[in-house]
Amino acid sequence: MNSRRTTAAVILAVTVAGAVLPPLLGAADLPTAQHHLAHSALIAGAVFAGVLFALPSRDTQVGHYGWLLTATLAPIAAMLLMWPSKYTWFEVHPAGHVVEHLGLVGLGFLSGYAGQRYAAGIGWASGLSLFAMAFASAWGFGVAPPGAIAASVSPHATKAGSAVAGPPDPVRGKTLFAQNCAACHGSNGGGGQGPSLLHERERKSFTLAQQWIIDPAPPMPKLYPASLSRTDVRDVAAYVEQL
Repeated sequence: MNSRRTTAAVILAVTVAGAVLPPLLGAADLPTAQHHLAHSALIAGAVFAGVLFALPSRDTQVGHYGWLLTATLAPIAAMLLMWPSKYTWFEVHPAGHVVEHLGLVGLGFLSGYAGQRYAAGIGWASGLSLFAMAFASAWGFGVAPPGAIAASVSPHATKAGSAVAGPPDPVRGKTLFAQNCAACHGSNGGGGQGPSLLHERERKSFTLAQQWIIDPAPPMPKLYPASLSRTDVRDVAAYVEQL
C-alpha cells in the first residue's frame, strides 16, 4: 500500500470513528443545524478518502460508465438519508443513528472513489457537490416544519394526536414531570441516573421531544400510553422545553 492509500485509510478510519462513537456514547445530541454540519464533516472525510483510494491515473481516457452512474447516484442517496420525515427516527434510535452516519460515510466515499475512477477530477466534483448539499442542509433541508414529522416514529402518536386540542400546559407538565421523570432526570431536570434535560429545546424541537417521550430509546422506560396520555406527553414536553 503506497503512502497515498495509507493516508486515505487513516482518514477513513478517523471518519468512521467519528460516525460511530458519538451516537453510541450519547454525545451527538446537538442542535439540528450543528448536527447537519457534523454530517457534512463526515462526508468531507469520506470523499477525501475515496478520491485518494482511487487509482491515480494520468490517462485522459474516460472509464466505465458504471463509475459515473455510481458517482451520480451516491450523492442523491446520501441526501435521502436526511429526508425530513425519516430524520426523527434516526434521532431517537441510537442504533439507527449509527447506521445513518455509516451510510453517509459510505456514500460519501463512493462519490469520491467512483467519480475518480471514471475520470480524473470527477471524484472531486461529485464529492464537493455532496458536501455542499449537506453543508447547506444545516439551514433548511432535513428540518421539517412543526407537526410535519409527528407520525414518523410511533403510530400511536397519530391516533391519539388528533384528539388533543388546545395549547400544551407546561405548569401541569411540571407536576407530571415530578411524578414520572424526576427520579431519573432530577427534580429540576438537571440530571441524575438519567441525562440532564436543561436546554433540551436547543437539541430537540417540541415535536421531537414529544416523539422521544412516546417512543424512547432504552434505558428510558416507555410511559406512553400506560402512564401518560397524549395530552400528558404534550404537557411534559412543553415543560421540558422551558428548562
